[in-house]
Amino acid sequence: MRKLPLPLKAVVITVMTLLFSHVVVYDLMSVSFFSPMEKASDFRFSDFYTIVADDRAVSILDDDIVIVPVDGYTRREMARVIDDIDFSEPAAVGLDIAFAPPSNPDDDPLAEALASCANLVMPVRIDHDEDGSSHLRHMSYYDEIVEPQGGFAAVNIQGDAGERTTVRNFTGTFQTEEGNVPSLAAALVAIVKPEAAKKLEERSGKEEYIKFASRKFDTVLPEEIIDNPDLVKGKIVLVGKMQNAGDLHVTPLDNFMPGLLIHAHTAATIISGDYIRTLTKAESYAVAAAVCLIIVWLNMLLIESPVGPLVVRVVQVLLLYLMIVGGTMAYVNHSIDLNFSFAIMSASLGVAACDVYIGLFNKNGLCDRIGRLFRKPNPNRI
Repeated sequence: MRKLPLPLKAVVITVMTLLFSHVVVYDLMSVSFFSPMEKASDFRFSDFYTIVADDRAVSILDDDIVIVPVDGYTRREMARVIDDIDFSEPAAVGLDIAFAPPSNPDDDPLAEALASCANLVMPVRIDHDEDGSSHLRHMSYYDEIVEPQGGFAAVNIQGDAGERTTVRNFTGTFQTEEGNVPSLAAALVAIVKPEAAKKLEERSGKEEYIKFASRKFDTVLPEEIIDNPDLVKGKIVLVGKMQNAGDLHVTPLDNFMPGLLIHAHTAATIISGDYIRTLTKAESYAVAAAVCLIIVWLNMLLIESPVGPLVVRVVQVLLLYLMIVGGTMAYVNHSIDLNFSFAIMSASLGVAACDVYIGLFNKNGLCDRIGRLFRKPNPNRI
């Protein structure tokens, strides 16, 4: 092995590095009882890109979606809010509240307001059983007495089952034992922008990234609607609670983002049709191999030079900088998620793999010493 030409040595060491990187990334990070590592494993390069993109001076005020918060409102007040919204002719209304039975069903105007609201979508949940099956679950008292004009839709949010994982993706359609159920955002977009909903369907129902960065939404207070109907006219109106502690989620931008705001970002992502493309596993391996090969080849080439280690470290820093800058530009300008985590891991371990290779295969290395132990002595040697 030590007689191999330098390019072949670099290839062999790169393969060694990738194998070791695979063990580090996929085996050590899967130790469930090591909670700090679990938290670290929830970080994604796309989170960094999202934060950088959101910090830009450029920000978009969404023209298609508004949010109406109704924290602390009674049923009677809620009925008035729904009537005011319906009177203002919105394109669609998404309700993200589940109601328990009223104390006096005979004096409850909310049922009538929900039934008469045009293009109203009401919430349900999708429960996932241990056997892998999924079931639709109605949450609200009104589900049995109101048939909403826009139908029912799932308000499930990725990671909302108590894991506190970061919400990055959404599912447009849930397959259940009762049939396919659209997500709240997908159902609303299907009413307002059917061509955008069709584009989502054509993507084979896979999970998609939510584009959180640089997008803002108008928040319209309920008391403003009746005097300013243009605030909601022709728009998707999301109605729900913004301060419900049980509906706050971790996202790349915020550790306590209301579920209603996540639905707004999801709907905006579907309407834009600008979906994030991620690297395949093969592409990630190719990038990691290329970066690692550069580091390994340079390290082996300069191993006898006094300035060799310094040059290798400088190149490592430059490659890291280029990956961060290039990845951010690709994400922001072209919606491509270049996940360089495996490449960075491989580049870091490449120098160590060189030391292992030298220790194993160079003259007087471990393999050479073991070989001498089993080599027959030469009787002619004096």
